[in-house]
Amino acid sequence: MRVTFIAHSGFLVETASAYFLFDYFKGEIPELDQKKPLVVFVSHSHRDHYNPVVFDLFETYPWVHYVLDKDCGIKWKLRECADQGTDLAAKLTRVRKNQTYELTMPDGGTLQITTLRSTDAGVAYLLDYGGLRIYHAGDLSHWIWKDKPEDYNQRMAERYLREMEKLKGITVDVAFVPLDPRLLQDTPVGLEVFLEHVQAGKVFPMHVWEKFSVIQRFVKEHPCYRDIVVCLSGNGESIDLGEMPGQIDRYQRTP
Repeated sequence: MRVTFIAHSGFLVETASAYFLFDYFKGEIPELDQKKPLVVFVSHSHRDHYNPVVFDLFETYPWVHYVLDKDCGIKWKLRECADQGTDLAAKLTRVRKNQTYELTMPDGGTLQITTLRSTDAGVAYLLDYGGLRIYHAGDLSHWIWKDKPEDYNQRMAERYLREMEKLKGITVDVAFVPLDPRLLQDTPVGLEVFLEHVQAGKVFPMHVWEKFSVIQRFVKEHPCYRDIVVCLSGNGESIDLGEMPGQIDRYQRTP
């Protein structure tokens, strides 16, 4: 498995038999092997998680499928593709919170997609495919803002904990979880709660707004997670996590 950090919350995961692209916003998508299927995930419609340019990918790669939160605007693209003789709807799955979907892949295997309710907008994704389990939080996090009333922040904390309880005790090979420095002293809480509930092989902090020092600070302050949390240092970084579940205790970094 290889993970490429594209930018912000955008990641490309390559397994032996497929690619998974999450929340592309900006940056360079690596050139892909056209023999492998590509599944594109969009957790919600915020501009820093959803760039409609991802719909250009099906013009380049033979097998592409899109999984989008139901609130992501796409009617205009469906009409445009229909006018050009392309049935984009056949390449599309619209999702809602707290549901499980199954997608048959070209190799006959099943990609199981489970959604959680975000504490902001849209959904988080939990994928099971080929013995691997991947989690992408989207904007599901512990959003505590100093300009919000105390009762609002309390409800937010309760909602986040409720979603994390759904994951309690599960094992995830790779996870992508927000660590937003705008939350000031509450920045680490969402990731802390996630790690307290989930047994994770590797966790990639995201939504750091290119302030990568916040990741280093988290690891310094939480040495028990030093071998789990990946200290990204820049956009475009690729990391080789090994080929099979249970073999991702070490990783190799490619600039």
